[in-house]
Amino acid sequence: MSFCEKIRNLKNKMGMTSRELSQKSGIPLGTLNKLLSSVVEDPKLSVALSLCGALGVSLGTLLGEDVVSLSADEQKLLSDYRNSDTYGKAAVRSLAEMESGRTADSAGVSAERAAVLPQDTAAVPMITLPLYYLPVSAGLGEMLDNSDKETIDVRADACSEHADFALRVSGDSMEPRFHSGDIVLVHQQPTVNFGELGIFIANGEGYFKRYMGDRLHSLNPNYPDIPLCRFDDFLCCGKVVGHLRKKVAS
Repeated sequence: MSFCEKIRNLKNKMGMTSRELSQKSGIPLGTLNKLLSSVVEDPKLSVALSLCGALGVSLGTLLGEDVVSLSADEQKLLSDYRNSDTYGKAAVRSLAEMESGRTADSAGVSAERAAVLPQDTAAVPMITLPLYYLPVSAGLGEMLDNSDKETIDVRADACSEHADFALRVSGDSMEPRFHSGDIVLVHQQPTVNFGELGIFIANGEGYFKRYMGDRLHSLNPNYPDIPLCRFDDFLCCGKVVGHLRKKVAS
């Protein structure tokens, strides 16, 4: 039985609607519906853990016998996760995904990062994206009302193919994962989910931050969160789906 079939069966046995399972697990209803309809067959570990907590089953029950046995620390983490409320579960998923990305970056194999191609690799599929000249702030905010831009060629992959445009990071508030001069790849959309990285315009200034519901969060602990209540106008421009490292002169 597939993962999706197990989810459907458990949900039905518990007499739970899709909306109820979405609310209890903290997984967006759209994402859950894709799982239940088998559009997505291999969910992220964070999604699987959320469903474990909501359905009251072990990870092995959902994913099958090939799952490696959990260590004592992992079992304790899963137990703590199950006992958290929706806000806590979202925070745990956010931190887990952030740390996973940081670890992958340090190993040079970030699945979230696209690579700029050298001129002699024309045979490799490329995507051309607009890169806006004016940097989006990873610090105190920069105006995003300048439409001047150029184009860049990036390697075609799951991240770049999902991007609509690119922006250059300015400032250090998203370090150690993102640095000033890096380029972020953005999928244009009107909202992002709790804990996701996005591009926002607040009172006419552009920000690259993690969305935390009622505030914007910086990855650099030296920067305080920015409460959304201080803004009269707030707009989401899109979700950050990848980034390009700034080239370091040799």
